[in-house]
Amino acid sequence: MIAAILLAAGESTRMGKPKQLLDWGGTPLVTAQVETLLAAGCRPVVVVLGAHERSVRSETPTRADVQIASNRQWRSGRASSIRAGARAVPSTVDAVVVSSVDQPTKPNVITRLIEALQSEPTARIAVPRHDGRNGHPPLLDASLLPELQSVTERHKGLRQVRKRHAEHTIFVDVDDAIVTLNLNTPEAYRRAVALL
Repeated sequence: MIAAILLAAGESTRMGKPKQLLDWGGTPLVTAQVETLLAAGCRPVVVVLGAHERSVRSETPTRADVQIASNRQWRSGRASSIRAGARAVPSTVDAVVVSSVDQPTKPNVITRLIEALQSEPTARIAVPRHDGRNGHPPLLDASLLPELQSVTERHKGLRQVRKRHAEHTIFVDVDDAIVTLNLNTPEAYRRAVALL
């Protein structure tokens, strides 16, 4: 069982409007991301909301396998959202995808990560890579959930978890540049839409 945490709590100050609600192929980005994670077989998908919670919640698919985790500490940084999401993930899962709403992905990327992690007995993290560049989202073995539940901004959050387990990380080459996209600014969004 593979769960997913979708980090969608940010304020989107550089974008100038909520990134969660940007149009992505005809649907709000948060909707598209949840549907992508579900299409990849992730259950449950935990959507972490904070800034713009009311408007983003209204665009989040309502299903039994989609859960909302409210992060009232979203102003303190991304690590607080990772903690909120990780605490909502059932302990029975085998692995968890940690995805950011502003870093879109595709189902086949996630299924490749799942296959790779399952085929490497000693691996604990799988990271997509395109054209020599590390991408997103990472897939982490469930044994790392306690670490995700206690990450802090001071200790660099998810980056520190990945660094701590670098020798048990595998990189999965993919042909799609989507794994390197980061929709932080209007210009980056325009480039991503052109690529899409």
